[in-house]
Amino acid sequence: MKKSITLYLTLLSISLTTFAEGKQAGTFTKADCPIPVPQELINSGKFMYGYMAVPEFHANPDGKLIELAVAIFKCQGEAATHSPLILNTGGPGLSNMDNFIPTILGGLGNLYLNNRDLVIIELRGLKYSKPNLFCPEIDELQVELAQQNFSIEKTIDRYMDTLSVTYDRFKNEGINLSAYNSLEIANDIAFVMEQFDYDTFSAFGSSFGTLVAQHLLLNHSDHLDSVVMNATVEMNKALYGMHKNSVDALESIFKQCEQNPEYHEAFPDLKNRFLNLLEELNQKPVILSAKNPKDGKTYDIAINGNKLSVWLFGDMYYNTQIPITLHKFVSGDFSEIQKRPGIIFPIPDFSNGLSLSIFLSEYPNIKAEHIPLQNEYANYVKGCGTMIFTPYFLNQDKNVWKVDKLSGKEKVIRSQVPTLMLNGELDHVCPPEYPTALAERLDNAYVCIFPGVAHSPIDAGNCGIMLMKEFIDNPSKAPANPCMGEFRHEFKIPNH
Repeated sequence: MKKSITLYLTLLSISLTTFAEGKQAGTFTKADCPIPVPQELINSGKFMYGYMAVPEFHANPDGKLIELAVAIFKCQGEAATHSPLILNTGGPGLSNMDNFIPTILGGLGNLYLNNRDLVIIELRGLKYSKPNLFCPEIDELQVELAQQNFSIEKTIDRYMDTLSVTYDRFKNEGINLSAYNSLEIANDIAFVMEQFDYDTFSAFGSSFGTLVAQHLLLNHSDHLDSVVMNATVEMNKALYGMHKNSVDALESIFKQCEQNPEYHEAFPDLKNRFLNLLEELNQKPVILSAKNPKDGKTYDIAINGNKLSVWLFGDMYYNTQIPITLHKFVSGDFSEIQKRPGIIFPIPDFSNGLSLSIFLSEYPNIKAEHIPLQNEYANYVKGCGTMIFTPYFLNQDKNVWKVDKLSGKEKVIRSQVPTLMLNGELDHVCPPEYPTALAERLDNAYVCIFPGVAHSPIDAGNCGIMLMKEFIDNPSKAPANPCMGEFRHEFKIPNH
């Protein structure tokens, strides 16, 4: 592996990289959209795509520039009667363009473009912006690790060796990773919108996108007409609470299975059987064949307790039937992993470099209390610690992936901007107490908790989409759509 990652360094870092050469900050250069858009839409003047030059550090507007991809869908009505809406997805590391352009073209645009423009900014470091912070070295390593039965310690060591080389590559390319943080991203958004003469705008953020929204509230409230957050991150606690929140979510599930007679009969002693399974698999893994969605190839993967923990953490983002999933595992049926291997394999087109830089700048003070290892879930926590966005992992990576921290102080938002927060009751990453606590510090905030929904209410049918539409059209009051009353949840029973 040493030889392989050294080759990456040689091939990818031959010379320093220059972006936006010869341009001034605010320069917008039109370009063909890399995602197919109907030609008639382009010809109508209702769609525009290109690159805007922005300062690498907004405090130094005359310094180095980078370029952000920007797509604008113009209002389909006679004239826009509402301020534009910007859209930010999660990760951090997922492409805004890939997530939103197909969705808007697929019909969502008909709903939201009737009275406003929609603006998509490919955040700095993401797929279509220049530079992107893709890490092919990490993707290659992750595929290799999927096939191996390594200990936590050896897995982390391999990651650190590879990340060290990757970090040096970016440095040799002239990329300052300390510029890739949520503060500069919020500054980018305000800057880009100003260049397009949008004095004010509304903002939507999902998961990590809600952290961006909070930085906008903190630093650019005067530009905001309204904010909608889906799966609300707690700005000061999110990363620090990741292990605890996940353990708490599992503990809640196991208590329901113990206390409900029907669940108890269907899933007897599920907690202990699951925790024992993690230990057993770390001693003797199960070999499964699964397809890597990134390259389309099938690999034999070694499912030990650590990988099962990683898979489960990833699956809990949307799987609301965890008892029956774990029941299959403890019964020897691992077919769900074969059907959807999830984050055991690399996430396609994911910007790991941006993810690492954001987390380590935003949450630099990881402590032992953020890594709960002194309890019965220790194997689960350590297993999840092989994911590069967890406190366990980042506590070691902070000595390799060195970036400037944003602030050593707690960031406190006080704002009168109308804000709607949509959260899932079963969210194991951003639990309901996050938006509830934030709402107490905002003068015009509304919180909707969706029963039986995990990480993303917006993806749980039309209800969240319609609540958001109602709110941004009239942010002076809470949305009154009764659709949330339709949400219920119960665990499925095998053979029922």
